[in-house]
Amino acid sequence: MKTFLLLLRTALFVVLFSFGLLCLLVSLSSYKEVDETKTWQKLNATVATVSISEEMRSKGMTYCPLVNVTFELNGQQYTYPLEISQRPCRTSLESVERSVATLREGKVIEILVDPAKPGRVKPGTYSLGGGFYLGVFLGTLAFIGAVAILVFPAKKSVKLTQGESISHSTLSKKEVQQKVRELLAAGTAKSEVFSQLSGRGVKDSQLAYFIASYADPIRCDEHDRKVNILITIMLAQALIALILGLDIGARMGPTAKWVMGVSMTLIPLFLVWGFYNHRVGAYNAYILLVLPQFPRSLAGFTSSPATTAIALAISIAILVFVWYVRGKIFPDFVFVTPRKIKGKYLFSS
Repeated sequence: MKTFLLLLRTALFVVLFSFGLLCLLVSLSSYKEVDETKTWQKLNATVATVSISEEMRSKGMTYCPLVNVTFELNGQQYTYPLEISQRPCRTSLESVERSVATLREGKVIEILVDPAKPGRVKPGTYSLGGGFYLGVFLGTLAFIGAVAILVFPAKKSVKLTQGESISHSTLSKKEVQQKVRELLAAGTAKSEVFSQLSGRGVKDSQLAYFIASYADPIRCDEHDRKVNILITIMLAQALIALILGLDIGARMGPTAKWVMGVSMTLIPLFLVWGFYNHRVGAYNAYILLVLPQFPRSLAGFTSSPATTAIALAISIAILVFVWYVRGKIFPDFVFVTPRKIKGKYLFSS
């Protein structure tokens, strides 16, 4: 089990770090392309020709816009292709048609020209697009996840003996959380922990959450096989998400293929990390993510009832299993909050 978890932790770190590096390198490349145009010359040009070429590539029929513009630089006239965007070619003809809809023959437009190489021509409005900011965001998020895997391993707390009490000074949120772990690890009853720490610096609801979210090592060992099954299911979902992401991204561009593919696997992989570290937040997040999807799943029932019914049944089965495993390791939760009856928090023994 320890070897499996170590390998899983290493794999998650490598995937997140590699994805973050890829996103940031792509964003850096985009930034450099835009930054170098600051030294280019801004001119007026006339659209000479507009057409769309077709080419069969590995991802299917690809459409590329071909726009030639005529301009004058240093007293000499040139006609060169206009680089509409960093990756103008698309598998969608409608998308390419929209990109050239405003460029008609004879129209005067503003362009940027590299004085050293007049053949390099870009639109006057050439700037960083949404892809740059998406790449920076996803890359940063992936790096944060990779660092979290390294920095937040399960820590051994200094145990208190069951009869040992704590002082009654006000504590910070982190100190309260640490005291909860220490007292519970020492075998103190949950209700007693709540009584000792109530009113010590955090709200009772927050204190109850700390107590209810404590992963008892004995329970974790007892239900270790169930957690491994859950991790395997999430890894399978991550693989399916990767394949779907690659398919969707391939229609947008070669780089988008990998960005979409890896980004769609982030949520399943973060859930894997949470289940592996026995974080109740991962269970609650899965429940909150899946429940709103059920009404959408029913939308395709009319057109393909059999497929929809099977997919819905699988989703419900996985949700029930996640709920079941959470109940075994964290028995004090009702939906996504600690159990509270008649204004009083109740904990299992």
